[in-house]
Amino acid sequence: MLNAKKHAKKSEPRRAGKCYGSNDSGCDNLQGKQKVSVALRFQEQSLRHSDIQLLRGPHALNERILGFYYAYMQARRYKLQQELQFLTPPLVSSLRHLEQRDLRRLAKQLQLPGKQFIFMPLVERQHWSLLLVSRPDRKFFYFDSEDNYHLQLARALYERLLAPLLAEDFLFRMGRCLQQSPGKGYESGVHLMCMTEHLADYVLRCGYATSTLLISKQEVLNMRGAQLQLIRTLGGILPKGCCQD
Repeated sequence: MLNAKKHAKKSEPRRAGKCYGSNDSGCDNLQGKQKVSVALRFQEQSLRHSDIQLLRGPHALNERILGFYYAYMQARRYKLQQELQFLTPPLVSSLRHLEQRDLRRLAKQLQLPGKQFIFMPLVERQHWSLLLVSRPDRKFFYFDSEDNYHLQLARALYERLLAPLLAEDFLFRMGRCLQQSPGKGYESGVHLMCMTEHLADYVLRCGYATSTLLISKQEVLNMRGAQLQLIRTLGGILPKGCCQD
């Protein structure tokens, strides 16, 4: 009996952080988290290296990239222009899906009824478009770079927001803007950035909005590089080779 105890193998305890076998889902999740490299944290937004690679193109831009862009517009570029409000994609999603009572509460919390211009990015099936609320014009302007792809979505949001924004008599108007080149549906997010910048500068200069955006193809081509440079300027750590052509 004593000899049996001496020769009995002791089971080896698992060490923290070590994975045993391919079926250990906990370890798989841990490894997945360890592999995620954060390039930049800005406000409440986090950009991963995989997001940065999307900017290099040709790829569709995701919600993290557009969320960062809109957060930057609000917190830095137009920080002193309190009449402008830039809503991030998650906030716009909340406006689309909340019950009316909660929708009114959120609009009041964000002080949206008092904002002169509200920029709302719309996304569905990886396509982006823009809905702009212009209080001086008493209108909602809808801009889409792919033949009014989001028209039904934009109209639905317009109707939901009339009461919460105290805009019951506002009209819905479709704007005109540069259209994507054939076969380049992945560029809608870049078009959205260009439209947002043009409109923001325009309303600050004129005090009202316009239904026609004059954006050049070259501006669309330059936008990805401009965003990569912005991320680097803000202290972002870019993946190797992402800024090399």
